[in-house]
Amino acid sequence: MLEEKIIFRRATIASVITSTYPMIVVGCYFGITPWNMERLSIDESDLSYAILLFGIFFIISNQIAGRILVPKYGTKLVMSLAFPIVTFSALLTVISSSYFYFLLTFISGGIGWGASGPIGGIHSQLIERHFKKIITPYYAMGFNLGILLGGGLAGLIMRNNYEPYISFTILSFLSILVSSFVYSYGLPRDLDFKGEGEKFKLPEMNVLLFGFLLFFVFGSGGIIMDWSTLWLSKDLNTPLYLASMGLIFFSIGGIFANLFSNSLINLFTEKVVGCHFVMIGAAIMFLSLLTNNFYIILGVLCIYGFAIANLVPIIIRQAVKQSNESIPMTVTNLITIGLSSTMILPAGIGFLAETYSLTLNMYLLTFVVFICAVIFLFKYK
Repeated sequence: MLEEKIIFRRATIASVITSTYPMIVVGCYFGITPWNMERLSIDESDLSYAILLFGIFFIISNQIAGRILVPKYGTKLVMSLAFPIVTFSALLTVISSSYFYFLLTFISGGIGWGASGPIGGIHSQLIERHFKKIITPYYAMGFNLGILLGGGLAGLIMRNNYEPYISFTILSFLSILVSSFVYSYGLPRDLDFKGEGEKFKLPEMNVLLFGFLLFFVFGSGGIIMDWSTLWLSKDLNTPLYLASMGLIFFSIGGIFANLFSNSLINLFTEKVVGCHFVMIGAAIMFLSLLTNNFYIILGVLCIYGFAIANLVPIIIRQAVKQSNESIPMTVTNLITIGLSSTMILPAGIGFLAETYSLTLNMYLLTFVVFICAVIFLFKYK
């Protein structure tokens, strides 16, 4: 019994690190995006093409990892090997000498991300199935925690005029230690996924619908992560060292929501937390944009982050419950459909921003998230 508790705790910690560490790298990178765009003399459309390229290779990597590598080698080995790819790709991004090399780093970044974060979702679902305990909210919390730490690091870099490549070099070599830790603490081989690789086939209708919801939910989060720093600095004239505060406040709200997920669900029910909270948060966020006030928007970003933080884990749990496919296939298909939005929505934002504004896109974001919550309300069982 004691040994089972130790395995459970270690595997849970490994899952949280799997979502946290790559997001530290990503949060830090997008916190310094305006600096990197200026350094390379690129605009929003140029960045959109890079994000599009990232999304394409993310999907390819995720499908290969979920259908072939995980059944053959297990989740923790695949996750562990992906961390250095993510971090060294980010390092190459900030030292790339031209736009061409900049684009290449997004290819390797997409490959690394496709085999890390989503596979961590499979790992979390396996832990829940083996130990009959809910830990997916803690896995989701890792993403917000990573954004918080990464955004804070970016603000520190910009405020003190540090050289970004130094921080990314440290993060890159640290990723090797993180990989070793996750491999040691993850589920033992006898509890990790075992099975044969599965050929590609269209997901069940239920999985498609839940994936469709995740498409817009992940896309909205990707828009905030990819564009909020540039939006606050460009449209609201916020100082660059404060622009990453949007990421920080958004993630703080998400961390508290995930940390107290079980308590919130016990108090309000899972349906209220996954549906009504999201609708209220999206409505408040929409109203805050009307003020065009940086400090009001900053505070509401925290509320918004809190309101929507548990939507993803609740959707995933609902999909796993209603699916007849294996956990790896269900989660892989969900994540592939959901995170394919990183190929389309954040990229589309860049193209629209040049014609209209980033602020207009933020209005659209809140409207779409509100509609997703309404659809999920009717689909929830």
